Amino acid sequence: MNDLKSGIKCLLLLVIFNIFQGTQAQSESEQVNGSWFVFVNQHRFNSKLSALTDVQHRSWEFAQNFNQLLLRSTLYYKLDSEFQLGLGYGFIASDNTFETLEDEKNTSEHRIHEDLMFNRNFSHGVWINRYRLEQRYLSNESNGYDLSHRVRYMSRINYRVTSKFSLSAFDEVFLNLQRPVFSQNRLYFGMGYQATPLLNVQLGYMKNHFSNANYNRIVLTLWYNTSSN
Repeated sequence: MNDLKSGIKCLLLLVIFNIFQGTQAQSESEQVNGSWFVFVNQHRFNSKLSALTDVQHRSWEFAQNFNQLLLRSTLYYKLDSEFQLGLGYGFIASDNTFETLEDEKNTSEHRIHEDLMFNRNFSHGVWINRYRLEQRYLSNESNGYDLSHRVRYMSRINYRVTSKFSLSAFDEVFLNLQRPVFSQNRLYFGMGYQATPLLNVQLGYMKNHFSNANYNRIVLTLWYNTSSN
């Protein structure tokens, strides 16, 4: 129970940090509900080694007006019952404008990341902490790539309501290792349904805050487990 209280306090602090960011007049892109459609595959090879692969299609508006496609995979090594180390790669294609512009060229990014995961189980759930370091190779106008670095911290609580239904909430802050320091913050609440022993369906809402914008996103996630043991 103490672990659950600690997790809730940590999450509330991150929520407060997100709420008290500066407010401003909203643009058209901030006034609509965008969508993230996410497919996650989890595969455990043995008691130590596992892989997590996700595909995300993000839209400025619900199911339309393309914003971003993310393809990512992470290999995890379990140190003990609570700690894991991860190493992964992602490719991201982005349309950074809400408007459709003639001859517009999408940007691209190659991203390497390293994770430290800490999971603490409690009655009916788990408190997850993820620390991530990213090396981002961002495309530029000269057809090359610029390197930048970023750190991320996510605190998440998954709570089982019944054998079929669960609730989850997380907050994740992104900080650049160059200026500007603040990158973004994501605050999420959702519900999951265990459709089959291997498939979990999750529906949630996310507030995605940047220094100059706040976006509302409906998130639909299919989580498929193909673990061998």
